[in-house]
Amino acid sequence: MDSICILSTVHLCFDVRMFQAEARTLARAGFAVTLIALEDPTPGDPGGIRILAQPRPRHRLQRMLSTLRVVRLARAQPAALYAFHDPELLPAALLLKLLTRRKLVYDVHEDVPAAIRSRTWLPRPLRPLAARLYRLLESLALPFLDGLTLADHAYQKYYRGRRTITALNYPLMTYADLYEEPGPDRRPTLVYAGSITALRGLYEMIELARRLRPDFPDLLLRLVGPVGSPEEKARAGELIARHDLGGHVEFTGLVSHLEVHRHILDADAGLALLHPDPNYLQSLPTKMFEYMMMGRPVVVSNFPMWAQIVAESGCGFAPDPLDLDEVEQALRRLLGNEGLRREMGRRGRAAVLEKYSWEREGERLVQFYRDLLNEGL
Repeated sequence: MDSICILSTVHLCFDVRMFQAEARTLARAGFAVTLIALEDPTPGDPGGIRILAQPRPRHRLQRMLSTLRVVRLARAQPAALYAFHDPELLPAALLLKLLTRRKLVYDVHEDVPAAIRSRTWLPRPLRPLAARLYRLLESLALPFLDGLTLADHAYQKYYRGRRTITALNYPLMTYADLYEEPGPDRRPTLVYAGSITALRGLYEMIELARRLRPDFPDLLLRLVGPVGSPEEKARAGELIARHDLGGHVEFTGLVSHLEVHRHILDADAGLALLHPDPNYLQSLPTKMFEYMMMGRPVVVSNFPMWAQIVAESGCGFAPDPLDLDEVEQALRRLLGNEGLRREMGRRGRAAVLEKYSWEREGERLVQFYRDLLNEGL
């Protein structure tokens, strides 16, 4: 049985892409999978995967230093292949490659230079330099990598001539059977699931709750996930207090993947009003597909790829996320028309079941790993 060791110093053990999708798919295919990642406060079933949970760092320097511990742990595993999920692990992964001579795969979750340019913790004048330095480091590392798995087709342009596979972040069908039609006499509820930050529309969503409340006095905006920074959480709290929205905006904090889907089922519509940041414009909206799978209509940013999916499936609206009048109009149409919500929800669910599910992506991922491990045998 071939063994695979998956590494991360950023993601929690039960991360959706790294664990729920990839690790579980590989384990079900017969690989012996070990996962080294951060302690996860949410409950989860290891599902036959050996998990070596690491303490969550208190600050960024501690996170960087933790890479040495991860390398030592990984080297001690009888792995035929190492797969790492974080840009900051590039140097450590190369060291691991030199020490073990094992296969090495880099799972690319995002357009890293674009993401660096929007990192609020990094001083703005330093961001372009940091992005260029990362691209240089990555170009030097690429010849030592045996393969790359990409979360989006848009990233392929950076890795021409390299051995890659694109495994898209479509939703897992694990929770598809939870689906149920919305019940009668429900409190009108909007849901957002994912990291909660200013760039992901935090303040706009609170403003929309303020605008909608007079006509929907029992409205609830439920934000499911961790808040990006203490500063963002403090400002959100100020806005909520200023507009007397304490009973209308709810932060759940980090919850299990199962609970995420239950919260979506409790909603009338799912939101993904991300700003047009370069890192988001060409990325697949995983949360949108989860809303669709649960049979809920969506209101998402009008990025070309997102808008095309919404238009083709007829599952909701794709307004300009920074034009709150346009977003408000879409939400009013949904909240005021139960029949429209149900019809759009059914269309979105049908689209996911037919072509936007992880299962086919997982089959291709398994074959990619098998091909890598069988080479030279």
